[in-house]
Amino acid sequence: MIKVLVVDDSDVLRRITKFNLKRAGFEVYEAVDGLDGLKKMKETKPQVVILDVMMPNLDGFGVLAKMHEDLELSGIKVIMLTAKGGDDDAEHAVKLGANMFLTKPFSPKNLVEAVNELAGK
Repeated sequence: MIKVLVVDDSDVLRRITKFNLKRAGFEVYEAVDGLDGLKKMKETKPQVVILDVMMPNLDGFGVLAKMHEDLELSGIKVIMLTAKGGDDDAEHAVKLGANMFLTKPFSPKNLVEAVNELAGK
C-alpha cells in the first residue's frame, strides 16, 4: 500500500485530505508542522508527502531544504500546498525539490490524481 504523509498545521485540511486519500486506497499519516513532518517521514517512510508552505516552527520551504540534505528523505515525492498566490512560490518550491504545486483551495479529486501520478499508480 502506498504511504502518504500530510504535513499541515490546519486540522480541518488534514482531516479532509486524509479522508479523501484513505477513500482512494492510500495509507495516510499526519504531521502538524514542519518539524513533526520530518520526524514522521523518518518513522513512516512515505512515498509521497503533501506539504503546506506556511506553518509554524519550520515552513514547507525549510522542510524541502532539510529533505534535500538527507539521503534518507531526498527521494520522497512532494506536493506543495499554499494559500498564497505568490508566483515565485512554485518556482522556489521546484528549485528546492518539490514535484508538484497546488494552490488552496484545491479539488480533492485533483489532489488524489496528483498523488496517484507521483506514486506511479
